[in-house]
Amino acid sequence: MSVLDGGSRTRVAVLPAAHPAVRRITGLDVADHVELVPVRPGVAGGQTPPEAVTPAEFDPDSDASGEIHRDRDPLSDVDLAHVHFGYDYLAPESVDGVVEHLAAADVPFVLTVHDIVYPSPEDELPHRDHTGTLVEAASAVITLTEVAAHELWVRWGVEPVVVPHPRLLDEAEISTAVRAGRHLRGPDDPVVVGVLLERMGENIEGPELLDQLAAVSHGRRGAHLRIVVEAQAWRDACGEDRGAGGHHLVAELAAEGGWESVRLVRYESLDLGPVLPEFAALDVCVLPYRFATHSTWLELCRDLGVAPVFPAVGFLRDQWFDRCDEAGHSGEVYDPRDPAGVAVAVRAALEDPRAVPPRVAGADPESVVAAHARIYRDAVRA
Repeated sequence: MSVLDGGSRTRVAVLPAAHPAVRRITGLDVADHVELVPVRPGVAGGQTPPEAVTPAEFDPDSDASGEIHRDRDPLSDVDLAHVHFGYDYLAPESVDGVVEHLAAADVPFVLTVHDIVYPSPEDELPHRDHTGTLVEAASAVITLTEVAAHELWVRWGVEPVVVPHPRLLDEAEISTAVRAGRHLRGPDDPVVVGVLLERMGENIEGPELLDQLAAVSHGRRGAHLRIVVEAQAWRDACGEDRGAGGHHLVAELAAEGGWESVRLVRYESLDLGPVLPEFAALDVCVLPYRFATHSTWLELCRDLGVAPVFPAVGFLRDQWFDRCDEAGHSGEVYDPRDPAGVAVAVRAALEDPRAVPPRVAGADPESVVAAHARIYRDAVRA
């Protein structure tokens, strides 16, 4: 078994590796002594979201293409696994299979807990049980904020390592997106508001939220709305094929909401590159979560200097304002129980623009990679 010093390399299977945020969060592909081994979900045994892990991911007889490979196991030659758990990462129903397969392969694993909270009361107990199964079996547990670490300690008696969320984009990507974003704003576009509908699932407020935002445009000349939605979710919700644009729905929103313009911005879940200029062109972005612990989109707002408006759920406030003065930085928090709250928060963000909060110490890519390397070294040697 390799170790993380003396020039040797430790092979770490990252589960799942399909979601682009996972590679950004860990920074494993730039670590000197870590070799990233992406383990992607297979399609054998049923259709699954590309960013979710199911037991098929650990099936040694299949790969991401669904082809059969009887002679190899994706975990047969790794020193360690790094498992990400959250509603956008690991499918909760696959947790027992994940733990059993890793144990059978004699592969220790490090766990990053992204999400602790639950979408609805009926899902609370299953998700808590799945999280507990992983936490109790992991060699080490990581989370992104101090408050989340405390919550994990209260629930399961584990002492997680807090590794702050690093930026998602490097300087070149930020510069390119900002320059391109300027060309997406016309000279008469004083205000551009974005709304992230993402996959429009049980965790994201749907089109009803757009009615609440109509108050933002009232009495404000030149207010533009951009609706950011995952492309497949839009096709599923609207019954449209890939080539249809949903222009009739967008036109209705523009007319009823009083916006100067409304435009749909669709993105593919595994390729956020094309949406970055659209995001950089926003003054404010609404992240209308029904539940959350942490948010990757908050970090995209920080990278691109966009003021987020988000609900008082989970630890979003702690993530965004981590150890800084809220009064001096952008970001508005609204009460999701108040129908008028989101529009009031957007207006406040537009009328008092401020710089985004800085990242906390230890959130630079080098520190994040070094923190993971230390955790991996300890887990391998345990």
